[in-house]
Amino acid sequence: MPTVEFLDWNRKVDCGQYANLRKVALLHGVPVYRNQFDDWTNCRGNGFCGKCVMEIVEGLENLSPPNRRERWRLRGQPPNRRLSCQTQVLGDVCCLTARALD
Repeated sequence: MPTVEFLDWNRKVDCGQYANLRKVALLHGVPVYRNQFDDWTNCRGNGFCGKCVMEIVEGLENLSPPNRRERWRLRGQPPNRRLSCQTQVLGDVCCLTARALD
C-alpha cells in the first residue's frame, strides 16, 4: 500500500494504489490550497486552475506521468511540481503542499 508524506504538515498517510493525490490530502485533513480564497475559487480537481500544485521531494517516479493538461498548466515550472488533482499515486511519495511553496 503506497504511503504519502506531507512534509509541511508532518503527516504520513496510507492510500490505495492509483489514488488521486489531491483527494488523499483532502480526505486526511491536509489543506491543498494556499489560502481560503483558493479554497473557494479552485476548479474542483479538473486541472484548469493550477492551485493544487505540490512539490514532490521524493518518489517522483512513483506517480503517474503528467498528462497534457498538467504539462500545459505547469509549463515553465520545475519538473518535480505536479498538479495534485491530475496525479495518481503508484508508490511512496514525499511532498510539499502549495502553502509551503510561497
